[in-house]
Amino acid sequence: MANGGNARRGELSLSQRLNGAALGYQRMLQKNHRDPKALVGISLVALASRQFEASVQMAKAAVAAAPAMDVAWVTLGQALKAAGRCDEAKQAYLEAIRLDGTSPLAWIGMGELLMAEGLPEQALDAYEFVLRRRPAMATAHMGIGHALACMGKDAEALESYERALIFAPKTPEAEFAAGFVLVRLGRIEDAERRYRRALTLRPDFAAAWMNLGCLLREEGREAYAEAALRRAVELRPEMIVGWLNLALLKREQRIFDEAEAHLQRAFALDPERAETLVAWCQLQSAKKDQAGAWGWLRWALARAPDNAEAVNMTGILMHTEGRFSKAIEAFERAEALGSGAAVSNRGNSLLDLGRMDEAMRSHVAAVKNDPHCAGARYNLALVQLRLGDWDRGWRGYEARWRFREVHRAPMVFQKPRWRGEPLRGNRILLHAEQGLGDAIQFCRYAPLVAARGGEVILQVHEPVEWLMHSLSVVQGGRAQVAQLGVAPPEFDLECPLMSLPAVFRTAVDTVPWLGPYLGAEPELTAEHEAKLRAVGGGLFRVGVAWAGNPRYKADGRRSMKLATLLPLFLTKSVTWVSLQKGEACEQLKEVADEVVILDGSSGDKNLAETAALVATLDVVITTDTCIAHLAGAMGKPVWIMLPHLADWRWMEKVETTPWYPTARLFRQESPGDWEEVLERVSAELGLFHSQRSGSENSRLGATAVAHERAA
Repeated sequence: MANGGNARRGELSLSQRLNGAALGYQRMLQKNHRDPKALVGISLVALASRQFEASVQMAKAAVAAAPAMDVAWVTLGQALKAAGRCDEAKQAYLEAIRLDGTSPLAWIGMGELLMAEGLPEQALDAYEFVLRRRPAMATAHMGIGHALACMGKDAEALESYERALIFAPKTPEAEFAAGFVLVRLGRIEDAERRYRRALTLRPDFAAAWMNLGCLLREEGREAYAEAALRRAVELRPEMIVGWLNLALLKREQRIFDEAEAHLQRAFALDPERAETLVAWCQLQSAKKDQAGAWGWLRWALARAPDNAEAVNMTGILMHTEGRFSKAIEAFERAEALGSGAAVSNRGNSLLDLGRMDEAMRSHVAAVKNDPHCAGARYNLALVQLRLGDWDRGWRGYEARWRFREVHRAPMVFQKPRWRGEPLRGNRILLHAEQGLGDAIQFCRYAPLVAARGGEVILQVHEPVEWLMHSLSVVQGGRAQVAQLGVAPPEFDLECPLMSLPAVFRTAVDTVPWLGPYLGAEPELTAEHEAKLRAVGGGLFRVGVAWAGNPRYKADGRRSMKLATLLPLFLTKSVTWVSLQKGEACEQLKEVADEVVILDGSSGDKNLAETAALVATLDVVITTDTCIAHLAGAMGKPVWIMLPHLADWRWMEKVETTPWYPTARLFRQESPGDWEEVLERVSAELGLFHSQRSGSENSRLGATAVAHERAA
């Protein structure tokens, strides 16, 4: 990035040049106060100094002094346009064209006005008229680029900007414009280079600093993004959009006080601007203040009822409140007003209503409208995976790396991504990226990767690090385990664990499963067995977990309170063992005295300890938690209670899953209805209990693979 000192020197140099020009024109006016060339010159100096009304007055004086001088009319048009008096500017340009029908500056001015009026096709005609006579005029090539970009023809727009740079190689505005369309074309690295080149040519280019900051934020390089955005508002404190982008960055970082401070700056500049009011709404929504969010949104809609993003935000708040049908109506209106995000948002609401085919069509349309939108591609992939279209779904799922709701600051590696080619002894880093359950689910691919001829380094979260030593590929010396967040051993290639299904082109009927792939230490298992027997736990044993990670976005849907499970605990002759982790363990203290639930694992430091306890149980009953994955990977009978709209991995309307053959899925028949789910689970538990009754040998037989205790 260019430093502030260079920018200040650039500003000083420009100021000196303008002052020198102004003095020269003033000397000309001293000799002839109606000299039209001097008046035009003074007008242009005032225009460059952003003194728009003064520029208009000088240009009018030039026109009065020389009404047949087309350049004076062009200058008046430029001054009026800058002052926001577009109708008068158009008349000035038309008069210049009447005087000289081939005046390139007049036609370019007309093109700029047509662009401002939202008429890019007509503007294109004006710029092409100029180029037929002046093919080397860089400004006309720039105008064509702007028109094409407004028409959504980004590749053609880029070609026009490149032509402008051929004729004017050191034009920062052309580099900036090229960067803008390169972002829309998905060529992010090229776009960054163009923005930086624009800033090298013009260090005080505030818009380039801002766009660079936005790009860096999307890339997860937040510290650099903040520096660029702060430089933008330092150069142009009146730039509202700069403050809004700083607020967005801080909101995503959940530094709400700083986000609010930036919004206050934007609000002070224009209290009526709808974009600022919507940003306030988004901040309150992020803070879980639904009432506050609605307050700001109503203010925005009162001032701009047809603002597309305000209407889209209406749908988002309604969706959050579970009013999916109303949300769909809002998203449809937002889409008609031009909101690109509304199309995919509508698909999500349709999904919640169970209207799968419509949801799919909506997400397909969103991707068609904007093929480079990571959020749209990600949402489409989830629907495809949910409905069993895994070939396209796994490929589309890679969009998560550019979708900030999934990966706000993704890990960046200097080594290449592995795509499935023979490894020939190369060391490959397989790294976890999301939750503990995800690491457990997809670590099954490690042996397949090793079979391609590589040395595997499996990098996972600390709570599952020791558990991974029970993998056969680790025990066999073909893989080693490393902790996420700590520098791994040297490696040649990398691949995220959740990208491996795409690499191996996994289909519903080809999910890797040769049997249980995770197990427990025999000594730890024996210790748990002894403890359970000591407290009278020799009866039929059932492990339970009811809540997942509360930071997960949809946790409120998938998790429940322990009290909700109380009807299940009425089943006779059962030893209940809690496998719950985290804050939800506190709910054990609230259980009535007549219900006995042993706290089996709240104090566990890692899931290897929990695995040893699971190995002693007859069945595990859980919501969608890491415990479900652990029991499934161990081959333990596990019953997973799912919300009406479950996570994509559990697919739709099936009671089993190819990921874990010993698992059964119990879905809500209507949103939020856990009572009916528990009735079915209780009935099945009674049947299962009677079938397993007296089978003492069943408890230890389910342990999959043992690993030795560290010396």
